[in-house]
Amino acid sequence: MFKTKLKPDETPKQDAEKPVERKSDERLPWPMGVPISKSEKLGCFLPDGLKVILTQEAFEQLFGYAYATRSEISCLGVVRREGNSFIIERFHLVKQEGGSAHTEMVPSAIAEMVEQLLGQGKTGEARSIKCWAHSHPGMGVFWSKTDDNTCILLASDYLVSLVISDDYAIRCRIDTRQPIPFTVDQVPVFCEVRADQARLEQYAKEVAEKVKASFSLPFAHDAPQQQPGILDDDPWAEHFGRSYSLFDEEETAELEAVGEDPRIPF
Repeated sequence: MFKTKLKPDETPKQDAEKPVERKSDERLPWPMGVPISKSEKLGCFLPDGLKVILTQEAFEQLFGYAYATRSEISCLGVVRREGNSFIIERFHLVKQEGGSAHTEMVPSAIAEMVEQLLGQGKTGEARSIKCWAHSHPGMGVFWSKTDDNTCILLASDYLVSLVISDDYAIRCRIDTRQPIPFTVDQVPVFCEVRADQARLEQYAKEVAEKVKASFSLPFAHDAPQQQPGILDDDPWAEHFGRSYSLFDEEETAELEAVGEDPRIPF
């Protein structure tokens, strides 16, 4: 291949761009619109209290499945929504193939699971399968490109996704498809704690029998500090505070005359 040697003041010639030839009867495309707003960064306002709650059953299932193997696993969860809370009631484990860095559910197994629920008359549960959870054994919690694609594939109107790893590490996101594709990551996750009312009443009874409430004034050094006042600069305040703190409220002490002392501030 040969290169043409150019003079110092010579620039390489470039072919002039040929104008686009249009037919005489061809119309120009109509513009999508004229911008009338300022070009600002898009903003998003999330509702207060947005969270995902795992029932005790769902929590035990999820981590029980994950910690039973060193391969990645996937499972599908039944979601019940109450306001801004998405409650995952239970999980379904279907046939799948998994390795140390991948998991893939068998599509026919998913369809079989849904058909089984419908056959049992659990139509509402079948329609509420809106959670996909999977594990990352030994790798931490993050979303891979494959995970992103899976969320897009499984989401109908919305999808709650969970990824878990060692030491109960968990990360959650919510994807919506309508009216626009949207993802909220790092959604707070809670584990449900059910209260046994009978046990709570028993604990309250024990406290009433064995714990006696006492009411006493705190010591001076334990009392909370008050806001500074206009007399806090008085150099004698600390002296009198130490003197009177040695006696009870009803006791008094005689103080000797100070006399003429140049250190007296008055």
